[in-house]
Amino acid sequence: MMTSANPTSEQALDYAVSAIKRGDPSRGQAALAWVLQREPSNVVAWLWMAECLPDSPAKQECLARVTALSPFS
Repeated sequence: MMTSANPTSEQALDYAVSAIKRGDPSRGQAALAWVLQREPSNVVAWLWMAECLPDSPAKQECLARVTALSPFS
């Protein structure tokens, strides 16, 4: 759980990555959704969202956004 009442996007992204790495993709996905609502062009958040999604079409959509936002990634 995030400890700050008003976390920054960076704090939420860090929390999401930690959750995903410890095997809790649902918490990671929720935090990433929060970040992406505030920063829809956050390439790192889109990459991690692709990592925690189980189905290929959703993963592909995330990766397509990354490519559109940062073609040289």
